[in-house]
Amino acid sequence: MKIVYPIAAVLTVAAIGWAAVFDTGESEPLPPALSPYDKHIIEMDREALDEAYRGQVMHLFATWMRDATGQPGRAIVGVANARLAYIEAMKAIERREKELPP
Repeated sequence: MKIVYPIAAVLTVAAIGWAAVFDTGESEPLPPALSPYDKHIIEMDREALDEAYRGQVMHLFATWMRDATGQPGRAIVGVANARLAYIEAMKAIERREKELPP
């Protein structure tokens, strides 16, 4: 179970990053209405994103240790993808954060 949560978080982050990078220009869904919990949710999103990134890099390194085929190239590509997803997800979090009332 320890690896399932980081992998799920990485997949979520990757989906957010993919959507941000490959935006088709179609209208985006409306954001949910503001709530009194949004500030805390954003804090948890940041924590989850950090954990997901670390978990993915650890997974890539563990894979390298088990199977050296194509390494370090595979690990480098994986880290680059994780980094791109992290940056795009952080940008999305920052955009949401700016929408919060002062």
